[in-house]
Amino acid sequence: MAGMNADDERRAFIRHPVDVPIHIALQSSEELQHISMSDVGEGGVAFFTNVAFDDGMVLKITVPHVQPPFEAACVVCWRKISGEQFEVGVKFLDESSRFRARMVEQVCHIEGYRKQAAEQGRILSGEESAQEWIGKYAAHFGGR
Repeated sequence: MAGMNADDERRAFIRHPVDVPIHIALQSSEELQHISMSDVGEGGVAFFTNVAFDDGMVLKITVPHVQPPFEAACVVCWRKISGEQFEVGVKFLDESSRFRARMVEQVCHIEGYRKQAAEQGRILSGEESAQEWIGKYAAHFGGR
């Protein structure tokens, strides 16, 4: 997106905070990082890292805790200093990854719902939390 600054790029898609483990690797090398996403949206994800990835660098993102594991190529769009780390924003390179990311996003929301229920003393299985979340929020999920 030529001519966009980091703030414009961040606003191109609605972002949703998540705390889900991901793996980051350079497209051509071994895995570099085991980190958590800071947010996810239709176009890409953001994460915190101690690596100063350059704009335009192609990375591979893997979300191993969803089944099947989500894996997609992405390109670094922006980075900013956040304390002693960098927050890095990437966008997916192909349309099918964007569609699959929407499903991963939903799984992340369901996992967040399950954790929130546990904090309130309600222990839910993955299936129970999915059923409750879908009943309460799925109708509004696609219509941002």
